[in-house]
Amino acid sequence: MARMSLTAPPPPAPGRPRERLIAALVPNTRDGRRPSSPVRLPTLPALALPAVGPDRLLVSTARLDSSGRLHERILLHALGWEPGRHLELDIAHGLIVVASALAGRHIIDNRGTLALPAAARRMCGIESGPPVVLTAAVHEQVLVIHPAAVVARLLAAHYTDLLGGHDDH
Repeated sequence: MARMSLTAPPPPAPGRPRERLIAALVPNTRDGRRPSSPVRLPTLPALALPAVGPDRLLVSTARLDSSGRLHERILLHALGWEPGRHLELDIAHGLIVVASALAGRHIIDNRGTLALPAAARRMCGIESGPPVVLTAAVHEQVLVIHPAAVVARLLAAHYTDLLGGHDDH
């Protein structure tokens, strides 16, 4: 019959770290130090829709290609967004809001196009084929991409208001 030892395991060799999974997950409160509070993760400010008058918006339409790339050089040029420009994208009220950002994760490619992530397109109901309506607030450096369905709803509401809520042929 094997005899069990009740002594503690030998200490680690000098210069060799003591590896214990529990020590990595649970702080040692017996060493007299207070556990440090967690560091707050930085958060990016949410991009906002531009609050400008209609006379300060440039409007255009474009179609996305089958890869979700947006080809609209006139507005991108008006914004000063040349190939290599870093941009940040966000979703607001079913629209894609794009703004210039030094550390932005999205870039105008060497052909002058902007690739819209598939997740953002799905969240806004944007597909390749139907046109999107683009508005650029040049001074604010913001581009807003509107799905065709949103623009159709806005126009239908506007026409209903103009006609007083009924259809006059």
